[in-house]
Amino acid sequence: MLKISLCSLLVLLTLHSWAQFTVTGSVRDAQDLELAGANLQLKGTNKGTVTGRDGRYEIKDVAAGTYTVVASFVGFATVTKEITVSANSTLNFTLNDDALAMSEVIVTGTFDQRTRLESSVAISTLNPVSIQQRAPRGTGDLLQSVPGVWVDNSSGEVGSKVVARGLSPVGNDQVGFQYVSLQEEGLPVMGAQMGFSLVDMYQRADITTARMEAIRGGSAAITSANSPGGIFNFISKTGGAKFAGSARMTGGLYGNGNGLGRFEAEFGGPLAKGWGYHVGGFYRVDQGARTTPFNANQGGQLKANISKQFANGRGMFKVYGKYLNDQNTFFKEIALTPDLKKGYDPGNGDPVDINYSTTFIDVTAKIPLADEFRAERPFKDNPTRLFDAKRGIQNRTTAVGLDFSYDLGKGWGLSVKGKRSTFDQDYIQYQGNSVLPVSPAVVGSASLGAQQGYLQFGAGALAAASTYATTGALAPQIANTLVPSVLSPTYIDARTNEVLARSNFALVGGVPSSVLDPNTPNKLGRYLLATAPLNMFNKTTDQIAQLSINKELGGHQLTFGTYYSRTEIDTRWFVDGVLSTLGANPRAVRVTFPAPAAFPAAVAGTFAAVPALNAALGGLVGGGTFMATDSNGIVLQSGLAYTVTRNVQQLNAFYLNDVWKVNDKLSIDLGARFETVRHTGVKQGWRGGTAIGGAGGLDRNLRTTYDLGSRVYNGDEFVYGVAYQPQSTTSATLARDASGRIIPANEDVDGDGEGYQFNYLSWSVGANYKFTDKTAGYLRVSRGNKAPELDYYANNFVNIPIDRKAPIETVTQAELGFKASTRKLSFSATGFYSYLDNALLQLFISNGSLSFFTDPTFNATRTVGLELETVLKPSKSFEVRAHATLQDAKYERLTYQNTGGSTDRALFFNEDFSGNRVKDVAPIILDITPTFHVGKFSPYLNYRWFSERQGNRRNSVQLAAYGVLSAGVSGDLTSKFNISVQTSNLLNSAGILLFGGYGLQGTSGEDIAVGGIRRPEARSSTGTVVPAGVLAGTDLNVLNSLNSPVFARPILPRQVTVSVSYKF
Repeated sequence: MLKISLCSLLVLLTLHSWAQFTVTGSVRDAQDLELAGANLQLKGTNKGTVTGRDGRYEIKDVAAGTYTVVASFVGFATVTKEITVSANSTLNFTLNDDALAMSEVIVTGTFDQRTRLESSVAISTLNPVSIQQRAPRGTGDLLQSVPGVWVDNSSGEVGSKVVARGLSPVGNDQVGFQYVSLQEEGLPVMGAQMGFSLVDMYQRADITTARMEAIRGGSAAITSANSPGGIFNFISKTGGAKFAGSARMTGGLYGNGNGLGRFEAEFGGPLAKGWGYHVGGFYRVDQGARTTPFNANQGGQLKANISKQFANGRGMFKVYGKYLNDQNTFFKEIALTPDLKKGYDPGNGDPVDINYSTTFIDVTAKIPLADEFRAERPFKDNPTRLFDAKRGIQNRTTAVGLDFSYDLGKGWGLSVKGKRSTFDQDYIQYQGNSVLPVSPAVVGSASLGAQQGYLQFGAGALAAASTYATTGALAPQIANTLVPSVLSPTYIDARTNEVLARSNFALVGGVPSSVLDPNTPNKLGRYLLATAPLNMFNKTTDQIAQLSINKELGGHQLTFGTYYSRTEIDTRWFVDGVLSTLGANPRAVRVTFPAPAAFPAAVAGTFAAVPALNAALGGLVGGGTFMATDSNGIVLQSGLAYTVTRNVQQLNAFYLNDVWKVNDKLSIDLGARFETVRHTGVKQGWRGGTAIGGAGGLDRNLRTTYDLGSRVYNGDEFVYGVAYQPQSTTSATLARDASGRIIPANEDVDGDGEGYQFNYLSWSVGANYKFTDKTAGYLRVSRGNKAPELDYYANNFVNIPIDRKAPIETVTQAELGFKASTRKLSFSATGFYSYLDNALLQLFISNGSLSFFTDPTFNATRTVGLELETVLKPSKSFEVRAHATLQDAKYERLTYQNTGGSTDRALFFNEDFSGNRVKDVAPIILDITPTFHVGKFSPYLNYRWFSERQGNRRNSVQLAAYGVLSAGVSGDLTSKFNISVQTSNLLNSAGILLFGGYGLQGTSGEDIAVGGIRRPEARSSTGTVVPAGVLAGTDLNVLNSLNSPVFARPILPRQVTVSVSYKF
């Protein structure tokens, strides 16, 4: 009997030791609200889970014993509790706010999951509450909340320029994310960008966003592709154990009376054991912060994912998709007074408003499709494209991706990410502004305010039309016959046909000029606005894949992996010219001028003797009218740019990283990344309208001048990395075979295979030391690299071989940081140093059908600075969040090649801007947000201040300091309903973010200074000595005395929104 009892007891004890129990409970915040998506982990095991939408969790198959349970959630302090399991057990958690999320586990910019306190990188995070409080108008607005980051978001919802730690492009100002990576779900939104097909055109933060993680510098050099400056990663919500969701309706109003309506919704829940789904998105109609003749932003996106949480927290699997179809507007520079403090008054009763005006013109015009135009066809049979300004920027994106991670056991882990995306963009906007005098002159000896540029009615081309017909000595006489005509323009409203002004030819001080017709009221004022309609079509396919393998070995966490991306971008860029009134409501202007009655007798006699010459140019006289614009105000059809390219960027990378946990306080990590980037592609050549129809242009009509400067496909295709054979050693003209094709001379000019290949090694070394459980310090040194953007080929080689390779840019960085977190105060301070080298700066000169670029200069910038971030919570009812950036960004080395207003290379000269401050980057940025908690409501203020910045590389223009005050209040009406009222830019500040330069023809934003810019004595290529002196159009004092506008881009004006959210 005793034996039986002992055996029974032994069996019972054994069974008990094998018994598996369940631990359940809830996770709530200090206000007793459930926290969905909180992480629960049994420390020292592979068992864990996440809470559902109701804040509850369940960990199954837990053996009897004593465990430490770790509960963590984004934005809250991690809590650990011990539990002894001998039966099914319950363990509840209450998490308090973690002001700077020091306990938050970070997945961006690291090879292992570590808390912010344990990481040796500078990290900032935003959760959904923080994102909503910023009331972002776009991605750029959100990134302003990150220390060390300067953002120019004055363009509107898209097209922001983002600079981290002073790493600003030296040359191309249009690339907004040149040294940083904008990501979704841990992968770049797109593998490469080009032109205005910029990465933030295809990314929207909405109600589906779970959080944003921002990494500055540091490990970005080895954890992300081709982006040494930082990473901004947006992570989406996933479905939980129970069905739940939310919806938000937002209505808004701008100071100009325009409205905004936006609807967002998201929901998710379980599909099967461990499987969940999530769906959400938004749709909005936004009439625009600035006044445009169409809705500034209209469209939305849909996002969805299906996820699987493997048992015992061993990993996860997620497939996701996104569809974006959105129309947007990219606000450009507007006409301001020279002091940049108010809108310009052109004297026509329509003054510019610094807060609400734009330069958008409501134009709809059919224009010959330049890349499909064929001279052998009748003109009317050639295809056309439609420029319709009301369409704005059409951005369409489809993306499908996966994210898989799994604990393989015995210290091994596997992570796989992949994504395939397509991007389709029709870009219709305006770019580059200048003003043309209503009463012009045609020679350089005229006053600067009266000089005529190339856009002036096509007169420059028409007056020299004889050149195209090789008339020799007759050319000056023909041109002189036309001058009085082109200086007698009539200006007509393109929509109403109202005559706005008329000028008549006159000699003013011996200079061929024009004067206003006293019998016609002048409704234009002093100037016309000349701007460039951009009609760009970009099609992109993108494939990205990443594989990482992790291995725990002693105190080491080893990671090795590979990354691959292939981006194919096809561009078709056509840039026209249009004339309009200058003011708050620009209207397209049609221009005509009279034809001369007859040529001088000597010219007429020659024409009579040469029938071919008479046929080519005889129609220029005989009375009647010239059309300087088409009926819609288009003054140049595809005349300012023709860029048709096919591009491929393929990137392969291999990386290795080791995180060595030396002890409980010290961890050291070091890594290296080797990247190979290959650029291949083809770019089309073009020829001008006069090469097809002589003085008649594309349509062969001598009385239409707007197609004389048109650029159309000429049959040439330049392959990247291929040199072509010239006709002779002294000729720039290329040799052709019997079929007319240009003849390659060297098909691999750089000796690295097809196109151009860039190889580089990046590395990073960091250490983090925990002084206590609440404080830590870190140190990191990194060396990153950056292959050139594909824009290098599109912008720099015009009708010439693409046979020069751009350099690899290098970024060296160092940072030293301290982090501390207590219940009432969190604080982070990071001192940083960054050095950008080999940054390319070039100027590109166009001369008829031949264009060339100036000698490249390779430059360097240096930035030292301090980032501060803090959250103070002295009580439950009050908190203050603040961050500041103090930085000194200078051009360590900058050689600027000045063309001196000439196309003769012999007259170019170099200037040294070394030591100047980097343009646009503010030395001091402050951001402070006090928030009060009064019952269920939380009112807040936000104030951002930016110190004086430099408006150009020469540092001759300063942009004044400015501040922006915003305010809002949000609160729970019930357990399900929340209301939020927010005002951005409450005081309607009008700080300037981008200086575009003086609007007069022959001036630039760079070549201006008090007293002007002196050129040295030089000898032209023909041997003529050009004496030293001040370049015309460069003296700021003279420019300011002319009462002409300056073009610049102010910040966005006031916006008031009301949002109502509902949880279900």
